[in-house]
Amino acid sequence: MHFRNLYTFLKEKVIGYKNSVIHPAIRVELSVEVSFNTFVQVCFTNETGRYRINDFTGDFWQKEILLTEHREIIFKVFVNNHLLKPDQWILLKKTINTVDVTEKKFYLNNQSLYEGWFCLT
Repeated sequence: MHFRNLYTFLKEKVIGYKNSVIHPAIRVELSVEVSFNTFVQVCFTNETGRYRINDFTGDFWQKEILLTEHREIIFKVFVNNHLLKPDQWILLKKTINTVDVTEKKFYLNNQSLYEGWFCLT
C-alpha cells in the first residue's frame, strides 16, 4: 500500500471522517507544594469533568491531565495543620502546555488544626 493511500485510509477509516481536523491534546499540570510535611486532600476535575479527591502525606503533589478540548479545571486543596506550625504556606500551581497560567501562595494562620479549602480557579 502506498504511503499516500495508507494516510488516506487512516484518515477516512480509522479517524472516521474525510477532512477531519485532529486537535492536539491539551496538557494540564496541577501541583501543590506545602512548606511542611502534612496530610493534604486535593480536589480537582479530571478529563471527563468529574470531581476527584486524592489524599497525600508529604510536602509535594503533582497530577497531569490530558484534555481533548478546552474545559475549566477546578482545583482546590484542604490542608491539615495539626501541629499548628507558625509561618507556614501552601502553593497551588496550574500549568497548561508547559506555560505557567495560574499560581497562588496562601499563608496559613495557625489558629486551627484544619485550615480548610484553598481554591485556584
